[in-house]
Amino acid sequence: MAKTLLIISGGGETAEIARRARNMGHTVVVSDADPQAPAFAFADSCLIADAHGANETAAAAERYNRKIRKIDGVLCTADAALTAATVTDRLRLPGLPLHVAELVNDRLAIRRCFQSAGIAGPWHAEVSTPQELQRIVIAKGRALVVKPVENRGPDGVQRLADVEDFAAAFQLARAHSGSERVMVEQVLEGPPIRVTCLMLGGTCHVAGSPEGAIGDAAGRAASALGISDGPIVCEIVMQQGMAHVTEISVRLCGGEFLDAAIGLALGEPPPRK
Repeated sequence: MAKTLLIISGGGETAEIARRARNMGHTVVVSDADPQAPAFAFADSCLIADAHGANETAAAAERYNRKIRKIDGVLCTADAALTAATVTDRLRLPGLPLHVAELVNDRLAIRRCFQSAGIAGPWHAEVSTPQELQRIVIAKGRALVVKPVENRGPDGVQRLADVEDFAAAFQLARAHSGSERVMVEQVLEGPPIRVTCLMLGGTCHVAGSPEGAIGDAAGRAASALGISDGPIVCEIVMQQGMAHVTEISVRLCGGEFLDAAIGLALGEPPPRK
């Protein structure tokens, strides 16, 4: 049965996802702050709202749901788990519970959760001032990355090996943090491996054929955060045979698991094998 699907974020990658969703017979609504967002060309309706503005996007979705057409499900293609969860919570739709989304939105909380679950990751710390960051660089070297605490993708993230002004790097990271919180993290040696997965009933299904430890680490990371259903993307670095989870986001990446992810969003989970 054709339903109405809201896709949060209208970037270039979303355009193909929106096109495929329409070809499946669904009505597609895309929300993005950019009036020229590429995915708008493949949407039946467009909402102008910041993907990282949880309340802004939820208010736009509520208006559309009330005045134009009932929204049946929400899919997110950006690092905006809290936005998606706020929409699904208000519209009483399937999705990530708000408390899980709040955890996923906080990089420091993620690290604490991983430590408690015995999941390997890089050394990290919260930093409160540029001076504190400078002291950490002196003690640990420049193989570090400074980030906003909010888990919102690459905005404000900088490798300290690539910058000269550490104070400016700190201020940029803080400017991209809604809570003005900054963290620093070790850059692990080795190529980062991006793993695209679908959680289904607590079981992790991994795209491609990654090494067993990599797929296992991705599933353990998602379970540690309380993610039982939906698409996730993990970045993993192997060190001494151990998988270290360096990033995790709750979003659909490309066309992998698209049909299943849409089904989950619309409350029609695929059959479990």
